[in-house]
Amino acid sequence: MKKILTLFLALFVFVVTLTGCGKNANRVVIYTAAEEERIEYLQKELNSKFPNYEIVFQSLGTGVLVSKLQAEGKNTECDIFYDLEATNAEIILNGNSDLFYDLGNDYDFSVYDSSVTEYTSRHHKFAVNGKTDGTIVVNKKVLQQNGCEIPTTYDDLLKPEYKGLITMPSPKSSGTGYAFYNGLVSSKGEAAALTYFASLDANMKEYTTSGSAPIKAVNKGEVAIGVGLLWQCVDYANKNSDLEVVFLDNEASYNLFTMGIIAGKETKTATKEVFTYLFNGLNKTQCEKFNPDKIYVNQGKAEITNYPTAFTEITMTGVFDFKHKQDLLDKWTWS
Repeated sequence: MKKILTLFLALFVFVVTLTGCGKNANRVVIYTAAEEERIEYLQKELNSKFPNYEIVFQSLGTGVLVSKLQAEGKNTECDIFYDLEATNAEIILNGNSDLFYDLGNDYDFSVYDSSVTEYTSRHHKFAVNGKTDGTIVVNKKVLQQNGCEIPTTYDDLLKPEYKGLITMPSPKSSGTGYAFYNGLVSSKGEAAALTYFASLDANMKEYTTSGSAPIKAVNKGEVAIGVGLLWQCVDYANKNSDLEVVFLDNEASYNLFTMGIIAGKETKTATKEVFTYLFNGLNKTQCEKFNPDKIYVNQGKAEITNYPTAFTEITMTGVFDFKHKQDLLDKWTWS
């Protein structure tokens, strides 16, 4: 009887183990810092494409995404990372060079436009999944109530009449905020940019932790001017006639974001198939739909109504240089 019981228990454990392994094999976990509307779109499309897979997005703030990948290493439930800022990806690789699967042998990187191929001669531990131009959005009604004109230059923001009417994301917690900061460093030079932000601080109402919070505040009329992502600014302006997108000095900073596979997870069929679909088609579609700043050679027209093209992208410094970023963040003392 004891032998039969032992055999039964062993068989039970074996069956449970097989069931668990099978379930895990069909489960794909994606760590992402993407915005809610983009996650919803990707979730819907992936569920439709892979109805037999359980695809789970874990929405994480930029800092949390980095710290989780650093702390968990290869012992993570994450299979795919998505929308990880380029410099943060390099920070992670600097501490753990083998954490990300090398995509170079499996994927065609010639699909990328020359404006984002700075990194392709370096390594293929990640792929670019988006470029996000940055700009400001203004609430014309709030400006009028405060007797202010629409600013058109960076220096306009330093005028005393804008005191308490401006908000921007903190560069220390937001890729959007860092891109705006690094954009001024890239166009004006470091010393001049630091002097500029020291002056701008007098007019700031708030430095937010979230990259989208300033746009939402402008939309609600809580402030008149907010720094944000171009595609989000345009989207809000399309829905609210009081809002207008403005390119200060007709310039736009930008940031690059990445996607990739945790090393070792590429052996799981579900993970490989989901990432391949992202790389070969779905990501391009989401770019056209949500953040249409060009990263692909044959990228389609932006689906966002009134999406502007008559501006100049700043030649950004150190987009992939995490040491440059850390140096600038060490010098940022206003939030």
